[in-house]
Amino acid sequence: MSALAVLGGEPAVAEGVDESRWPVVEEDDIEAVVRTLRSGKLSWANEDQVPALQQEWAGYVGTEHAVAFNSGTAALHAAVAAVGVGPGDEVLVPALTFLASATSVLHHQGVPVFVDVDPVTYTIDPADLERRLTPRTKAIVVVHLHGMPADMDPVLAFARKHGLSVIEDVAQAQGAYYRGRRTGSLGDIAAFSIMAGKNFATAGEGGLLTTDSTPLRNRADEVKMFGERIKPGGKRDYNAHTIGFNYRLGPLEAAFARSQLTRLDTYIEEVQEGAGRLAARLAELPGVRPPVVPGDRTHVYHHFRVALDPAEAGVDLPKGVFRQAVMDALTAEGVPVSTYQTRPLPAQKLFQDKVGYGRGCPWTCGFAGPVEYRAEDYPQTLEVIRSTLLLGKRLAMASLRDKSSVEKYADAFHKVMSHPDELVRYGRSLDYAEPWEETSKLW
Repeated sequence: MSALAVLGGEPAVAEGVDESRWPVVEEDDIEAVVRTLRSGKLSWANEDQVPALQQEWAGYVGTEHAVAFNSGTAALHAAVAAVGVGPGDEVLVPALTFLASATSVLHHQGVPVFVDVDPVTYTIDPADLERRLTPRTKAIVVVHLHGMPADMDPVLAFARKHGLSVIEDVAQAQGAYYRGRRTGSLGDIAAFSIMAGKNFATAGEGGLLTTDSTPLRNRADEVKMFGERIKPGGKRDYNAHTIGFNYRLGPLEAAFARSQLTRLDTYIEEVQEGAGRLAARLAELPGVRPPVVPGDRTHVYHHFRVALDPAEAGVDLPKGVFRQAVMDALTAEGVPVSTYQTRPLPAQKLFQDKVGYGRGCPWTCGFAGPVEYRAEDYPQTLEVIRSTLLLGKRLAMASLRDKSSVEKYADAFHKVMSHPDELVRYGRSLDYAEPWEETSKLW
């Protein structure tokens, strides 16, 4: 019998690692929500929790303004609208990110144009920006993916040179630093998700937007509230100035988030400590590269992405097959692993078919230029998808609830990598296809 559980051996973590419960809910969180309920202030017109959260978040990030939304996607859409993206305007978006980074552009009739990612940090590659620029380019969405800040200085320099707005997508990197400043204070405007799976979470869905610009803040606020301009004291005149939506955050979610915010820095420190221990253990293994953190920034580890190289590991398998074999082996050992995004965004069906809102809009509505979406145009993104995996679906969930979880991850990884011949045997049995080439299925 093999030593590896995937081939019939005993799993390294017999009971598995539980990552199911997040965020950590303490009595202070419960009391904050109950106190808000008892106040009777539950309408946007009279509640005080959302304004307090906005003020506290602006102070935390280091910006003049913050606006709360009912989701991170809503905040991103409002940011796109605020910087003036309109029909046919192109916005540069990294090819490796969550779909909302691009659909927030479509929501305002803009056209996403994708940019390859840096193969080490997995964030937007500043060297690829010039190649994607056209006369229609209006803005750049910079995604701080996995909790790692993107290299902002060259992006900002490029944007200033070409008169572009910079939108930060901080859905996964709340509290991270780039050259001494927090994410969300670096570009023209920024959007955060605080849904319940994020390191900084509310009880359900929520989003935040930050900026130093009062005009951008006001335009985003109009998008949030039916296009209306709400006067001080909450007075409204029922006069829409733009197309707006109902993107308001509720006071219960705001109260919960405010309570969580008091512990966010403690969470970050504990997660970084656990990630450091995990990275040190994995760095001992040939062919395994834990996240690389440049010295000018911090990582808050919403995801912990591991790169695998079969040649360095002494394993005679193609990269994609090796990654799949290691994933399957770790899963059998009781460790939660996953792939985050199995294809570049431009390879998703939405962009391949370009149906959009119907009749091909916004691509065919008279304002857009010709844009083609081909997966092969993003070789660095393809290589990341082919050769990496996420160890622990949410490192914060595991490391804060069970500090021994990172040791379990590392022990299982050491076990799997110490049996290269069995990995080869298992890998050669797989009917492997590259993730972006697999047929879409309805579940």
